[in-house]
Amino acid sequence: MDEVDKESISKTAGISAGMLGGARIGQAVIPIPVVGSFAGAVLGGVVGSEVGKRVGKALINGATAFVDTLKATPAEPAALPPAGADDEPASPS
Repeated sequence: MDEVDKESISKTAGISAGMLGGARIGQAVIPIPVVGSFAGAVLGGVVGSEVGKRVGKALINGATAFVDTLKATPAEPAALPPAGADDEPASPS
C-alpha cells in the first residue's frame, strides 16, 4: 500500500467520522431540525478530513508494523553448550 492509498483511506475515514460526530453536535447546538445536523456534518467533515489525513496514516503505519511483527518467524535460540561442559576435567590422583 503506497502513501497515496493510505492518505485516501485516512481522509475518507476522517470525513465519515467527522460528519457523524458533527451532525450530532450540530443538532445539539442548533436545535432547528435538519439545519443543525447539516451545519454540524459539513463542519465535522472538513475537520475530520484534515485530522484523518494526519492521524490515519500514522495508525495505518502502526497497525502494519504490528501485524508484520506477528507474522515474523521467531529467531532461533542461541545454541547452549552441553551439560557439564563447564566442569573442569578430573585431575589424576
